[in-house]
Amino acid sequence: MNLEQVSAALSEQLPDRDVNIERSEARLEVFGNIVFVGFGIVIVAAVIGILYTIITKMILSGEAPIVGVLLGNFVLFAMLTLAYVVFREDLNERKKKARAVPAPAPESDVDIDTAKLLQDPIQESTPSVVEDTTDLLPVERRTRRF
Repeated sequence: MNLEQVSAALSEQLPDRDVNIERSEARLEVFGNIVFVGFGIVIVAAVIGILYTIITKMILSGEAPIVGVLLGNFVLFAMLTLAYVVFREDLNERKKKARAVPAPAPESDVDIDTAKLLQDPIQESTPSVVEDTTDLLPVERRTRRF
């Protein structure tokens, strides 16, 4: 079903948004992006520091090379998993925003009166899901055959 016309009609009914609120929302989103990038840089620096410490103290010194390799791989793949989750959520958020923008109403000369559709009675009855399935059930004969 194409609901673009319904979406356009509903968007016309919404009250006009305040320009100041939209501007504040845009500023807040930019601020959030800057903070998020800064936090990401701090996390990456911390992971690099942890990996450097693991490599120098455990692997290169020869104290526990196998434990160091396992721990280093754990930290590396934990960071990659976190990056995947963050990028996936960002992609989902952008998809939601793209869907939330109402499509422009198509230019057409045809006016559809939807109120008329609600007032019209239903002409035919809706068939039941089990209407034909009872024919397949075995039936006991109540009369005796002679």
